[in-house]
Amino acid sequence: MHLQRIVLPSGRITWTAYDGDAVVAEIRDFVIYLEARHYAPRSVSHYARHAVRLGNYLAALGKSFREITATDLDRFIPAVAKAGRKLDARTAMTIIPLRPEHVEVSASLHNQILFGIKAFYAFLKLRDATVLFDTIAKPRAYAPEAYQPFLAHVAARKARRKAESRSDADAMAAAAKRAADHRLKPEQVVRIIQAAALMRDAFLVVVLYTTGMRIGEARGLLHEDIRLDENLIWVTPRALENRARVKSGHPRPIPVPDFLMRMYEDYVASDEYLPAFEAGTDYVFCNLAGGLIGRGLSESNVYDIQGRLAKASGVAFTWHMFRHSHASEAIAQGYSLLDVADRLGHASPQTTNAIYKHLFNAEYRKMRLRSHEELEGRLSDLRRRTLTQEQVKWL
Repeated sequence: MHLQRIVLPSGRITWTAYDGDAVVAEIRDFVIYLEARHYAPRSVSHYARHAVRLGNYLAALGKSFREITATDLDRFIPAVAKAGRKLDARTAMTIIPLRPEHVEVSASLHNQILFGIKAFYAFLKLRDATVLFDTIAKPRAYAPEAYQPFLAHVAARKARRKAESRSDADAMAAAAKRAADHRLKPEQVVRIIQAAALMRDAFLVVVLYTTGMRIGEARGLLHEDIRLDENLIWVTPRALENRARVKSGHPRPIPVPDFLMRMYEDYVASDEYLPAFEAGTDYVFCNLAGGLIGRGLSESNVYDIQGRLAKASGVAFTWHMFRHSHASEAIAQGYSLLDVADRLGHASPQTTNAIYKHLFNAEYRKMRLRSHEELEGRLSDLRRRTLTQEQVKWL
């Protein structure tokens, strides 16, 4: 059994599983089920891979999906961990059953496999009994509930967490420090902007820092999402050729400062953006010179940009750090949990609280965090220098 990546005529990527030349219906239907529920493409591929590996593991034991036991799962997860990097190859999907032995499994890998198997068996429970496992002989008393005991067992399992031996106070202080460490200071943001060789890259940094949106959401921005008359940027879920996506699946408006709109106007009116404009692109962030002019930035494109900016500025950063920076500054300036959750596009305020709860305590909010006014002043200074001395090449 192996997993096959498929590129549809629309450019969308999907997955199917083959056992020899035959499609494995359970796994193909599982992929369709996940896609219909707007799971992230990366989650779909991970879950499908684990389902294929489980199928191969069970086949080595002479079992089908319906015949799995809790002990099989207990041995399957360490077997995946022991296989390690070999699983990166598309053809290396087979897991050899282990004799009982201790194998260290990281919490992230354990949870990824557990969540994938939970989702797979929850899906199988929903399948029509006349379709379920149609490639094998059904016993006389066959029913979808035949594997119900295993489903009940795996559904009751909890995600694994890293053990915390310190006191609660120490743990809270450590979490607050981690949140602070993932926040960029305004002067670091300015250094990154000044290091940009293209205004597109500088504008991307400004958008992420002042809105808190995810990098995938920024990649999917179209010109129709920029509302100049309202000082709003709409984050809108839609199917796009560059596979940018809105994680929550729900549109949301983000109020933005005046200077961001002025920078947007400068950007789209620049000579730099002209080739993309003439190509008729709808994307705000797109290819301007190499590749297909006007095509929306791909995931690899934005990580190439990140690498160049980090090297040129001397600031080690990730795109997600701008999101943490935006959230922490909003909290320090007195925005409520609901306000921050709505701005970040979290499906539930509980998600925001789980990530940033240590920033809402009174002591942390006493930290003096400068607002976007400093960034606005520095950008205005750069703009004046450009108009008078032409020292900044991307404006």
